[in-house]
Amino acid sequence: MQPKKKTEQIGITALYCRLSRDDGTECDSNSIANQKRLLSLKAKEMGLSNTKYYVDDGYTGTNFNRPGFQQMLSDIDMGYVSAVMVKDLSRLGRDYVSVGHYTDSYFPDRNVRFIAVNDSIDSEEGESEIAPFKNILNEMYARDISKKVRSSNRLRGNAGEPLSPPPYGYMKSPDDKKKWVIDPEAAEVVRSIFKMCLDGKGNEAIARTLQKQKVMVPMAYWQSKGLPRGGKKTQTNPYKWCMTTVQKILAQQEYCGDVINFRTYSKSFKNKKRVENAPENWAVFKDVHEPIIERSVFEQVQALTAKTKRRAPKPENGEKSVFSDLLYCGDCHRKLRYHTNTINKRIHFFVCSDNAIDYRGKCPTRHYVRADAIEQVVSLELRRMAVMLRADEGAFAEMLAQKTNKELEKEQKRNEGELQKAITRNDTVSRLYEKLYEDNATGKVSDEWFMQLSHKYEVERLELKEKIAELRKRLADSGKQQRGRESFMKAIRQFMRMERLTAPLLRELIDHIDVFETEGTGKNRTQRIVIYYRFVGYVEIPPTLPRSNYKADTRKGVAVEYVTEPAAK
Repeated sequence: MQPKKKTEQIGITALYCRLSRDDGTECDSNSIANQKRLLSLKAKEMGLSNTKYYVDDGYTGTNFNRPGFQQMLSDIDMGYVSAVMVKDLSRLGRDYVSVGHYTDSYFPDRNVRFIAVNDSIDSEEGESEIAPFKNILNEMYARDISKKVRSSNRLRGNAGEPLSPPPYGYMKSPDDKKKWVIDPEAAEVVRSIFKMCLDGKGNEAIARTLQKQKVMVPMAYWQSKGLPRGGKKTQTNPYKWCMTTVQKILAQQEYCGDVINFRTYSKSFKNKKRVENAPENWAVFKDVHEPIIERSVFEQVQALTAKTKRRAPKPENGEKSVFSDLLYCGDCHRKLRYHTNTINKRIHFFVCSDNAIDYRGKCPTRHYVRADAIEQVVSLELRRMAVMLRADEGAFAEMLAQKTNKELEKEQKRNEGELQKAITRNDTVSRLYEKLYEDNATGKVSDEWFMQLSHKYEVERLELKEKIAELRKRLADSGKQQRGRESFMKAIRQFMRMERLTAPLLRELIDHIDVFETEGTGKNRTQRIVIYYRFVGYVEIPPTLPRSNYKADTRKGVAVEYVTEPAAK
């Protein structure tokens, strides 16, 4: 029998090596160094001298979006590669369909010889009958590993062990890698970001401030400390902060000392894309590590960022008002926008953001109010509150307790009623769905009608689930009222020591302020301004304290008296 004539080699022999974390647990034989050594010897033995390594170290075989593999495909498409050699089929990949595509179609269509050394596969020797079965076994192995990893992560995550790397501001403890400790340098930056937010600065303004101060962005900071972290590393300017980075830091509950697991998930072991998980599916463990931000401060920031998209003021108009995001129209309840007079830059004012005069909105009047007038009115009211506190702290605390307890009891009763209705309806929907399924199975209900009604019941069931979770949260949060009253009194005492109002103090004290349209004419012009305080709502100051409504000129020859009581019902 004559020996088989060898085909003359033209082009590169690609020696492809891959190792993932899962493969690394099998044995040392799968190491990149071992694969290189094996492939090099085999290529030399087969007379394939023009070799080039393509390596993917730390990449899963369940998808083919790997840099080394993609570079090899690019070289194949350019006609540079004549043969591809791997240790075994699992190194090429663990996806049965995709591996079959490359070995049965892609490589043969481009006249590329494929060799899997340990599986004794060589496309020059004809089609391998065992290859499809090996591909299926490789995929089953990947599926089994994925199940084990998911199960392990689920156990660890439900036990309170953080599954994600520590956020900017924390680092792993040198003594216990499962614990987070504060990184003092980064934590100071986090605190400054929260402080600037409470001072009324928007995300873009905060980012510009950090860039001006030459503060390194988180990725550049981690790289400077030699900490390996995933994510994009393409930012050329290490000080160029993005508003999205600031936004993410402001929303990170972990800064309160919490661990939150299962924020995201992947749909299958083949698809590694992370999908946002519903909040009710999170596992939240509070006060696990030392907090960087007080919980009350974090909650203030969340309330502030949820209500508005803050924009940085134009430099020529001066600083943003400390009352921005606090003033609302008393009639349509839309937010009041802050403006600067185009002629006299010293005059700043607010108008309804939905008024028909300036913005073609629905509110018929502007609800115009001067910024300096608002500041005077609020200062006067807080001084009267401070007088009450100083005169009889016990009576002041009792007044707040009675007010909040009465409102809390009313709110609790309403929430309990709503919760009971939602639970009852949820049970009813479940029974209706079961009956519908039985009727469809017995032929009483057509498949088309079953699909329409089942979809309707499923949508309602999900809505009820969210509503029940929200109502239960509201009832659980009722205990915060006592702490809220103490925070309110503490903020009043702080005001007594301050010379002027600041944005953090206002957000500690005030929930919102309703501004109504001016009434009357001439010297009898009045404007109602009602202040609603955090945790306690509107506080009615006893008539024993003298009331001195503030009166100011809004423009030349026009004066307005500001009234701070709600309108009589």
